[in-house]
Amino acid sequence: MDVLWFHASKARTPAIAAELGRDRHQKPRRDWESVKVAVMRDALRAKFTQHPEMRELRLGTGDAKLVEHTENDDYWGDGGDGRGKNMLGRLLMQPRDELRAG
Repeated sequence: MDVLWFHASKARTPAIAAELGRDRHQKPRRDWESVKVAVMRDALRAKFTQHPEMRELRLGTGDAKLVEHTENDDYWGDGGDGRGKNMLGRLLMQPRDELRAG
C-alpha cells in the first residue's frame, strides 16, 4: 500500500483527505489512474447510503444534470468552461439513480 493511499484513507475528515491527495510530495498508489473512478464511486455510494440527510439532498436534485464547476480540474470537474469530463458530476448522478431504485 502506498503512503498517500494509507494516509488519505485514514484522514479524520474529507477535507484532510483532499488536502493529502493534492500534496504532490506524496506519491499516489501505483494503480491510481486505473482505480480512481471506482474508489470515488464506492466513496459516494457509502456517503449516500450511510447518511440519510445526504441521501435526501441527493434525491432532491431530481433529474437535474449535476456538474462540478471548477477551473481547477478538468477531470473531476468541468474545467470551468464545460469542456472537462465532469466525472464527479457523472458519479454523483449514478448513486442518485441507484438510491431511487431502492
